[in-house]
Amino acid sequence: MVAVWSVIAALFTVTFGSAASASAHPIGATGVFVTVHSDAVDVEVQIPLDKLSDALDAEIDDEGSIRSSAAELSSYFSENVLVSDERGAVPVTVGELEYGVVNDEPALVVELQATPLDRQIYGEVVLDYTAGADLPGHAVYVALVSDWENGHVVEGEPVDVAILTGDQTRVRLDRSDASWVTGTTSTILLGMQHIAEGTDHMLFLITLMLVAPLIASRGAGGARGRSWTGIRKPWPTVGRAALIVLSFTLGHTVTLALVSFGWMSFPTTPVEILVGVSIIVAGIHATKPLIPRGEIPLAGIFGLVHGAAFATTILDLQLNLGATIAAVLGFNIGVELAQLALVALILPLFILLVRTPAYVWVRTVLALVSVVFSIGWIVGIATDSDSVFTPMFEVVAAYPFAFYAVLVAGCVALWSFTKTWSPKDPSALSG
Repeated sequence: MVAVWSVIAALFTVTFGSAASASAHPIGATGVFVTVHSDAVDVEVQIPLDKLSDALDAEIDDEGSIRSSAAELSSYFSENVLVSDERGAVPVTVGELEYGVVNDEPALVVELQATPLDRQIYGEVVLDYTAGADLPGHAVYVALVSDWENGHVVEGEPVDVAILTGDQTRVRLDRSDASWVTGTTSTILLGMQHIAEGTDHMLFLITLMLVAPLIASRGAGGARGRSWTGIRKPWPTVGRAALIVLSFTLGHTVTLALVSFGWMSFPTTPVEILVGVSIIVAGIHATKPLIPRGEIPLAGIFGLVHGAAFATTILDLQLNLGATIAAVLGFNIGVELAQLALVALILPLFILLVRTPAYVWVRTVLALVSVVFSIGWIVGIATDSDSVFTPMFEVVAAYPFAFYAVLVAGCVALWSFTKTWSPKDPSALSG
């Protein structure tokens, strides 16, 4: 039971799929990163200075020489980076030319944008790249960052799509499926994947689910919140779980929208620490009620924090207004579907056990484990290192279905041994 949340995380990852594998370009190679929008194609070039010097037959070795050669460099890249689509050539504008360090080597980072005149990007995108590609032994790695309309919204590192050399300098990006339907569907799947791989988000939700089948006792003066003693019937439990999920969704929708539209930004480290704090609070509430029906407002309030934690997902796609609206809606639909699937997997086990004397121990242990794991996360974030529990997560992730099967079997066995117990107060079963 202690590893339930890790099991579900791994199960979701395998079921819905993880991010596509990607690799950074190797040392000494040039990296070209392509981002396709509905109305433009962005191209970022990262070329080692020694290769650039060889290609230009000139000494470009520091920031000063880049500045002094800016006009020549702009002309060179405008001639050697060409973009077209199915309707013809797309004019390319050379933007910033900056000195950078890539793969521990000095490099020139060039920003280019191909923008059609009075139209949208249409169909297949073709990149012709010849800057330094003919140098002996030099390779150019082309990677796709994102193409929302064509369904490419992978998080993390860009995905390599081609390796160019002197003999092969053209990359064709098939966009036969490009549409808003494809883009929206891709962000629905991205939202599902984000929850599947976000073990902290799932742990928070599962910890709140621990009390969905319970009713807090009345304290002195009729106040609620002293202890968990009442038990809900199954359908009222499902209703309470739905309210918790809805509250959580509304909370993270707000911050996701604020960041996605560029209206607000949040510092990463404090937000990640607050995510850990939210799980600790949920664990304490699962042990002893903090406020009346507290799981619902806690889900909403900390939903704002969890939304801030993955809010840059849509922003990083660099979409226009219309596409951003569709992407935010799609992402939230995906998150909601994943959360409902998670609840469907875990809530029946809690409903099964809640009428047994074992549930108080199950609830207490899981709540304490949530707190311990969260402390481990917070320490890892504060020290910029992995959690001490990471090896355990990796083991569980390697065998998700087996661990979940063991979990279900354990819950059924536990129920079977203790199912003869029933509450002394029949009214506790009222919803």
